[in-house]
Amino acid sequence: METNRLLIRPMKESDQNAFLDGIADRALRIAYGLPKEMDETIPPQIFRHFRTLTGSCSLIEKATGHMAGFLLDVDAELPESIAETLEGKGRTLAFAVFPPYQRKGYMEEALNAYISHVFRDHAISYIHCGHFADNEASRRLLQKTGFQVYASHTVKERIIIDQIKQR
Repeated sequence: METNRLLIRPMKESDQNAFLDGIADRALRIAYGLPKEMDETIPPQIFRHFRTLTGSCSLIEKATGHMAGFLLDVDAELPESIAETLEGKGRTLAFAVFPPYQRKGYMEEALNAYISHVFRDHAISYIHCGHFADNEASRRLLQKTGFQVYASHTVKERIIIDQIKQR
C-alpha cells in the first residue's frame, strides 16, 4: 500500500537495523510502553516478535527509502470489560514514528490509508487503538483520524486511553 510519501509494506528482516535505531530513543520507548532501559539483547527480541505478527508493517519514506516507523495490526486486544460491549470483529492498531520523522504528518497519512484499507478489505466492525494518558501527540492523532474515546484501563500503573473507530 502507498500514500503520497510512504510505502506501507510487511516488515522485513532487512528492517531490523532501522527498527533498532528507531527504538534506541528513550523517550520513544517510554511513550510506547517499551522498557526504559534495555540491554543489547532486548531490542532484537522486540523486532523479531513484531516481525512475526501477521499485520506488522514498516513505514518506508519513499524519498529516501528509510524506515520512518511501524504499524502493527493484530486481532483486537481489549480488556474483557470493553470487548463485551462491542459487537462484531475488530482489529487493534499500534504504531510508532521514529524521532527524525516525527511531527511531519507521516503517521496521520499512514493511518488514514491503512484504516481505509482495513475497513474496505476486511469484515470488521471496529478498529481499536490505545495510547498512554500522557501521550498528547497520540491523542491528537487519533482524534484527527476519527477515533473516539471509548474507555480507559490501567497497565503497570499507567493509564491507557482506549479509542475506537467504528465502520
